[in-house]
Amino acid sequence: MAYTPVGRTNPYQALLYRSVEAYGVATTPIVKSWQFEQLSRVANLVEDMVLHIHWTSFVLDGIQARPTARKKISQFKSAISSFKGSGGRLTWTLHNIVPHDSNFPDLEIEIQQFLADEADVLHALSYASLDVMEELISFDRGKVIVVPHPNYRLAYENYVTRSDARLAFGLEAHDRVYVLLGALKPYKGLDVLFQAFEQFCAEDPTVSRKLLVGGRPDDNPEVRSFVRDCENSPNVLIEPKMIAPHFIQYYLRAADVGLASYSRMLNSGALLLYQTFDLPVITSSSPALWEHMTKEIAECVGTPDIEGLLGALRKAERFFGEDVGPKVRSYAEGFDATALSHVFVSQLMARLAS
Repeated sequence: MAYTPVGRTNPYQALLYRSVEAYGVATTPIVKSWQFEQLSRVANLVEDMVLHIHWTSFVLDGIQARPTARKKISQFKSAISSFKGSGGRLTWTLHNIVPHDSNFPDLEIEIQQFLADEADVLHALSYASLDVMEELISFDRGKVIVVPHPNYRLAYENYVTRSDARLAFGLEAHDRVYVLLGALKPYKGLDVLFQAFEQFCAEDPTVSRKLLVGGRPDDNPEVRSFVRDCENSPNVLIEPKMIAPHFIQYYLRAADVGLASYSRMLNSGALLLYQTFDLPVITSSSPALWEHMTKEIAECVGTPDIEGLLGALRKAERFFGEDVGPKVRSYAEGFDATALSHVFVSQLMARLAS
């Protein structure tokens, strides 16, 4: 099974495929995504060749002109058809509604509809996400498998104490700390987050609140503005770069609440990352995120604006008055990576054999 694109900075794929050998399956990453075109040359050398496409952003990556985008889509369709014509099978995971940095949302939907039609197996991370995607594309639910996103307990170091983590950032024991960890991109509603958090801090200056931000910013003007605002705020500590894997534990052990209040999302690995470290979360109202999660361990942002996030921050105050960590831990343990990998591979093989 070949897979692409390869998420080198996200251990999701390593967790998803960790059990494949038990089923006689070998995986190979296609680091340069367009090289999947070469698979048709070797498909007859193996018993079964499966191409697993994750994110579709590589198809139109960096393209600014619509005619060029059209040509790339034709090339992509031709390459997929050639691969399937040589006996290969296709799997597609429905990660996003459309790629986060898309210049042509309508063309991205065309690509997704093509994959939905051509795929032998569709992988969804929740049943609710299928309902969301059916508003944009049509697909046969008979070829769908649903396997949730795993937690990250096997992926990141987790030995630092809360006090040592806070010491690394110069935080006090009484500080109420919120964390935003991951690539800094416009779809995460960064301007709304900053303004809402600043207003929240101003409501009661006697309570010390800090926002920890760690992640590589892109070149979008909104993101650059967010970074500048954070650097100039006494309420925010920001490290605008990719956070080394061994240091992720410091961010999460120093924090009290994880933030994933993105303006557009279908699934979120960030939620499971926060919950892996026992953090309650504030997140959007997307039904796919709330399929199993409850208000015991999370707070919902009702509307994707300043008032909506401000309201969620106020309601999330309850997390500081109770020991919610054990409840979050219990929830996250239900998404064990090894168990879910077995479910994924066994269901994938069964669907391909049907």
